[in-house]
Amino acid sequence: MPFPMPADIRFSIAKRSLASDYAMPTLEAASDYYEIGYQISGDRLTITPDCSFALRANMVGTMPPYIYHRTFPLSNVPYISYLVKFKPDFVKPLTDALGQNVLEEIYSQLFNRFSPPINNRILLYFQEMHEIFESDSPYKEIRLQWILCDLLLAVLNNRISNNAAEDEHQNADPIIHKTPLTPPIIDAIYYMEQHYQENPSLETVALLSGYSASHFSRLFHAQLGKSYSEYLTRIRIRHVQDLLLNTKKSVTEIALEIGYLHTGNLSEQFKQQTGMTPLQYRKSNTYAPALP
Repeated sequence: MPFPMPADIRFSIAKRSLASDYAMPTLEAASDYYEIGYQISGDRLTITPDCSFALRANMVGTMPPYIYHRTFPLSNVPYISYLVKFKPDFVKPLTDALGQNVLEEIYSQLFNRFSPPINNRILLYFQEMHEIFESDSPYKEIRLQWILCDLLLAVLNNRISNNAAEDEHQNADPIIHKTPLTPPIIDAIYYMEQHYQENPSLETVALLSGYSASHFSRLFHAQLGKSYSEYLTRIRIRHVQDLLLNTKKSVTEIALEIGYLHTGNLSEQFKQQTGMTPLQYRKSNTYAPALP
């Protein structure tokens, strides 16, 4: 359901430190405020009805009102971020100067990447806003207002296009869904993300979604462009990739942790998805987890 900000609050910022396995428990959307956040560490998959995208360290996520979304972990890295929420009237100096459409332009790109020097500058905006917000300064609202307006312009003017040819992360571009995802399908993906080690059957997830297995299977493929089994395999292989590159566990240990009964099955599916064996992938030292 949509959540409003309290009537007497126009701006807030929090520094969040959450477990690496944190996942939003329900679909959420803002009703009267915008969000902008800086990812300090962690790898997150955000699913909206229209697209899915990865948010990783040094990236800025933006979320306008009334976009339902849910996030899941992509790795075992701790999830630390700054999160700003603000009502439109808080950035009135910006919209008065550049027009109401400037917020639409800024928020047309839900995840934003920057060159390293700009990254440092963007982080400083969040750090300064957090410090001011926690202070007792009598001028903090006006200072926060101008810093936020400047941050929004810095994001708009310096972000790297998501269609850029050269990308430090493969598979970082958003995946546009064939048709908008319905809440039951997003909830099904949530369950798959939380229980992939159990290799949940299509019938189990269909029942939880309130559909027959055949109807659920058709809906899933129509909305995601992949069969249930293909999508579940990609989730599992993505977690295998993370363990290969961020732990010293053997392929056999990883297979058991992910829920494969036989190492051979893992190796076969892994090569089909990545074109490499698990050990070849580990030696390549290229961190590019596949998105479902």
